Amino acid sequence: MKRFVILLVLVIFAFSASVALAAGKQWFIIKDKKGVCRVIEAAAKTPKTIAGPFKTKDEAQKAKAKTCAKPASKKK
Repeated sequence: MKRFVILLVLVIFAFSASVALAAGKQWFIIKDKKGVCRVIEAAAKTPKTIAGPFKTKDEAQKAKAKTCAKPASKKK
């Protein structure tokens, strides 16, 4: 019985640690000094963040395409 309780505690600890680590990963869109947009993985927003947080990198990439789209150049 004692071994079962120890095993159960270890399993619960491993599960809670993995959930906590997964919850900390988020994706943000940032813009640097040169105006270049990038998707980064961070634990929290940065001063350069222009959008986010997103749960997946794919969501962030789609939002980056909309947020950082270059305007069409006008032909003269």
